[in-house]
Amino acid sequence: MTQRLALLLFTGALVAARGPAQQTTKAPLKAVAHNLVTSTMLKEGQTLLISGSVRDLPLMEDLAVEAQKIGLQPMLSLWSERLIRRSYDEVPAKYDDQQPTVGMGLAKLFDGQIAIDYGETEGLLKGVPPERIAARSKANAPVFDAFLKRNTHFVNLGNGLYPTRTLARRLGISQARLAAGFWKALAVPPEQVAAAAERLRAVFAGGKTVRLTHPNGTSLSFDVTDRTPTISAGALTEKQVEQGGAALLTWLPAGEFQIAAVPGSAEGKVVIDRSLWRGQIVKGLTLVFSQGKLTGMSAASGLALFKADYDAGGSGKDLFGLIDIGLNPGINVPLATGAIVWPQAGAVTVVLGNDLVGGGSNNSDFGYAGQLGGASVTVDDKPVVVNGRLK
Repeated sequence: MTQRLALLLFTGALVAARGPAQQTTKAPLKAVAHNLVTSTMLKEGQTLLISGSVRDLPLMEDLAVEAQKIGLQPMLSLWSERLIRRSYDEVPAKYDDQQPTVGMGLAKLFDGQIAIDYGETEGLLKGVPPERIAARSKANAPVFDAFLKRNTHFVNLGNGLYPTRTLARRLGISQARLAAGFWKALAVPPEQVAAAAERLRAVFAGGKTVRLTHPNGTSLSFDVTDRTPTISAGALTEKQVEQGGAALLTWLPAGEFQIAAVPGSAEGKVVIDRSLWRGQIVKGLTLVFSQGKLTGMSAASGLALFKADYDAGGSGKDLFGLIDIGLNPGINVPLATGAIVWPQAGAVTVVLGNDLVGGGSNNSDFGYAGQLGGASVTVDDKPVVVNGRLK
């Protein structure tokens, strides 16, 4: 399951890193809180769920106060990695497929949600049987469906880039550089990101065939006829409110253009040089598609755990989902490390399985996202990304 899907199902371990949270204390928390609350586009009298960890309690308190200042009704929800891990180690497996009454209640109760990334450990679920993870994902799938149908306004802070020590180590840079880049990217005006997104929208509008290539052997084509992209620019807009569903999901630092493939249209293969899956690196993961379905899977190393989790997944796990193109010029970190840097300008991420976050219709309990740095993308032979750079 992807980090994003896990977050939206209230169940997942958001993978970032382990280390002190010094980066948050250096940020102007009240200003960040004000901007986050404003970006939700919620109105007086509406309800807001604010979730995060003890690490970010001061920011969560500021969020609650800023919400109350404009007449919202907030509630805080605290999570921890220890709680998630203990829920597998100490809770009997027979409860994994229990009906998610609380999760469904939350999805139906709140008009908006602000979620702060709280995961800090790679491989938090190491040793957990794939069947248990799959069972919980399947049980919680209706929660995500209800969440989208309610048109919940959702804003995430972190987007897999929360600047902790282990993430910096994974990227091969200092934590100070990661933190500085994180807050710089967060400060990029939504209007600037939206302008880049609109340029892509104009090219994709009326387009038919998308082709993704990379020197590593990736060569994939798929149809996008009449598909509507979802855009994360940093603040929700009235247009997104009218569109509803996945259009109301915003990830900060922002800067993403996502478009789902027409079902059954994906042909070719994708090669991901390095994928981080449950704390383990999969090298040279090759996924082959025919008529929109996965027909072959191989890797140079590290395939066993990924394959086991895939095999434990339910229906829809084999369907190609979407591509995500990064738009944020404020991010400049190494790609192809295993960590996914969703919003970096020119980065391309492909999604297999559950594609609801990008406006698709596949609510599978399995989801995988892999990233390509230096890829090229064309729409009806018109370039939109060339060797990892936006046109």
